[in-house]
Amino acid sequence: MQTKKGFILIYTILVGLICLIIMMYIFDIQVSEMKYSTSTKKYVLNEDNYQKYKEYLMTLFFDYLKENKEQIKEGDTNKFFYNSTGNIVNYGTSNVVYSNKTEEFIFKTPDETRLTRNDYYKLEVVGESFKLIFVKTDYTYSI
Repeated sequence: MQTKKGFILIYTILVGLICLIIMMYIFDIQVSEMKYSTSTKKYVLNEDNYQKYKEYLMTLFFDYLKENKEQIKEGDTNKFFYNSTGNIVNYGTSNVVYSNKTEEFIFKTPDETRLTRNDYYKLEVVGESFKLIFVKTDYTYSI
């Protein structure tokens, strides 16, 4: 039984084509993995301005409380902060304000363009330390 010379070329082309398809599939999987890991890396390294501002404000606020600890403990917290007009502490475009009406501290942090996130906290004196109790969050839009 003898085969014609053209059939060997067809078999070679088919085997080569199958190998090429397998290599392209593996290459596609590798490219997909690279895209996924790159996007994950960008997401993980993305800087969250809200968290940054909130951490700085909390640190500055508690430093302010430690500096004025004796005065706050002598009287009521409401009496100490009642006359404070404007910002108690600020960092960049974020600040902490005391509301006399609700006796709460408002942590104002920029969230997006023209949108401000307001976190409301109540302050309690517990022994020698202070405790902030979260009340609510709302957003304000400024023009």
